[in-house]
Amino acid sequence: MGVGGLDTEFSAIFRRAFASRVFPPEIVEHIGNMSLFMNRKTLMARQIGKMLNTREPKIVNGPEILNKYVGESEANVRRLFAEAEEDEKRLGPNSGLHIIIFDEIDAICKSRGSVAGASGVNDTVLTQLLAKIDGVGQLNNILVIGMTNRRDLIDEALLRPGRMEVQMEIGLPSETGRVQILLIHTARMRENKKMAADVDLQELAVLTKNFSGAEIEGLVRAAQSTALSRFIKASNKVEIDPEAGEKLMIDRGHFLHALENDIKPAFGTSSEALELYIERGIIHWGEPVRSLLEKGVILTQKARSGFGLVSVLLEGPPNAGKTALAAQLAKNSDFPFIKICSPDDMIGFSESAKVLRIRRFFDDAYRSELSCILVDDIERLLDYGAIGPRYSNLVLQALLGLLKKKPPKGRKLLVICTTSRRQVLKELEMLSIFTKILRVPNISTSEQLIAFVTLRHYFFIGVSTSILNVCIRAVRHHASSCILMS
Repeated sequence: MGVGGLDTEFSAIFRRAFASRVFPPEIVEHIGNMSLFMNRKTLMARQIGKMLNTREPKIVNGPEILNKYVGESEANVRRLFAEAEEDEKRLGPNSGLHIIIFDEIDAICKSRGSVAGASGVNDTVLTQLLAKIDGVGQLNNILVIGMTNRRDLIDEALLRPGRMEVQMEIGLPSETGRVQILLIHTARMRENKKMAADVDLQELAVLTKNFSGAEIEGLVRAAQSTALSRFIKASNKVEIDPEAGEKLMIDRGHFLHALENDIKPAFGTSSEALELYIERGIIHWGEPVRSLLEKGVILTQKARSGFGLVSVLLEGPPNAGKTALAAQLAKNSDFPFIKICSPDDMIGFSESAKVLRIRRFFDDAYRSELSCILVDDIERLLDYGAIGPRYSNLVLQALLGLLKKKPPKGRKLLVICTTSRRQVLKELEMLSIFTKILRVPNISTSEQLIAFVTLRHYFFIGVSTSILNVCIRAVRHHASSCILMS
């Protein structure tokens, strides 16, 4: 295609974005509409309108309300309610129900006074909306539905009784719900016999833990695009297999390819990061390692059994393998949500940005029934410096609050933290907030060293047996460290 060195990237973009565009419409129709569907919140709001036999609801994106001209933003709010007001005046109690749906309502209903340096438009728009919902001329023929992903940004006045008093969280679908969503999005393929018999929707539902409805829809589209791309030949121009309509079939392999390469859940497991931490594996060089892994299993079971919040601190000397062990414990938990909060990912962040990032980890974890957060090098996260000493009190207070806060009802959270400076955490009064503190030691006996060398199959080139014996004797006599030089 005249693009050098980007074959893989170009192929992926073409397959995902353009494959369905080059086929005749009748072929694409057989496997379903490739365009984006509404998210589950919007779809649910529309269905409410249909159930109530109302007219078509007005769906408004929050940012569309705002206008650069003075007074126009408030006027836009009034126009939304004008038709309902006319019906109320004309028909009274016989007026039909009007539904207004605000998508991304947090854009216009932020807490008053929270937008620093602004013109105050957000505050006046919110005041106008409150007046229409619950003011002197309150209407009885209107239903206002707001949708947001950031409830924490919304002014509390909007959530009081008489206003938007009914609040419902649309959580991640259960396994049964995922089967239903897959049935909806594969209906056209099944009707036209374009889905192979080896596709098991129940299996896909199990494999899509913590997928949202939109991500499941994306999975189906990705499988469709993978199947379509098999019939496209791209050289100087795009050529399509003339028998594509008859040959086209979406099978299990297409779905598995999409799962592995295309669609990753936002609230899923950081599998690549976990594997990076434990790429060399855990070496069972002695009783301490076995004991730590066993205690980790017990604590995981405790978190799974309904204790709400279980927090573990792995402390020990530098390079003792605390991070690798924490990653292994997180992986062994098999929780559907596993995220790593590492200071390496927050280099250059301000204190407030770091607090928001840490808070986001916990907020996301609360959306899943079973969650695990790995907080690595907690003293570095606190910006601790031995000279001074210096640390971030803002981050400290955020961590103290989050590590004490129990997750919402029905949610279970396991937090695994690591540190090389136990004394620092003790002085900061952090040790008391952990459910369990586990010591990760270095190798301290000759038997442990021999077991480690044997299990790792080390070959010491240029190091004589006598030097190794000296090393073993040093460890046997409790030497703190041992250096091999060749």
